[in-house]
Amino acid sequence: MGAAGADARGRIVAAIAAKPGIHMRELERIVGISLSGISHHLRVLENQGTVIGISDRHYRRYFLSSLVIPDEARLLNEDDRRLLAECRRRASLAIILSLAADGPMSHAEFEKRLRKSKGTVEYHLSRLVDSRIVRIVPGSSSQRYELVDPARVVPVLVTFAATLTDHTDGFARLWLALGD
Repeated sequence: MGAAGADARGRIVAAIAAKPGIHMRELERIVGISLSGISHHLRVLENQGTVIGISDRHYRRYFLSSLVIPDEARLLNEDDRRLLAECRRRASLAIILSLAADGPMSHAEFEKRLRKSKGTVEYHLSRLVDSRIVRIVPGSSSQRYELVDPARVVPVLVTFAATLTDHTDGFARLWLALGD
């Protein structure tokens, strides 16, 4: 590998480290390399085992393979990466934070809290259910949603809060509630 390739890959790795779950177009903007160049270097980095890419239906999102949850002293697993990928979507992050802070909620409660249409809320809830991050509360008379595994979700959110700050400005109250 030439010096230019090493420099480009180093910048890509640094961008992924700063923003786990970043996608190719964001990398293109941040690193300043063409999309085809980003694609080539990501393939090399994936083949080397340096980064892991996961698809979320619309984007392929990238994570360093060495990311850890410090409090649990463990590497991120696929569920953690899927969670972080969904947190890159503002409405999905708002839903996840709401459930982490306040517990089970109804569709109507999400619409009101997020100030989003029924269709938008339904889209994000269905993505989160399909990703096994959120589930419909069993046995509830009206359809309510809850986190599948809050004990896993909260440490991941707290660990990577700084990398999600561009999406969390409007949800600072929820972050504070997570710490309680």
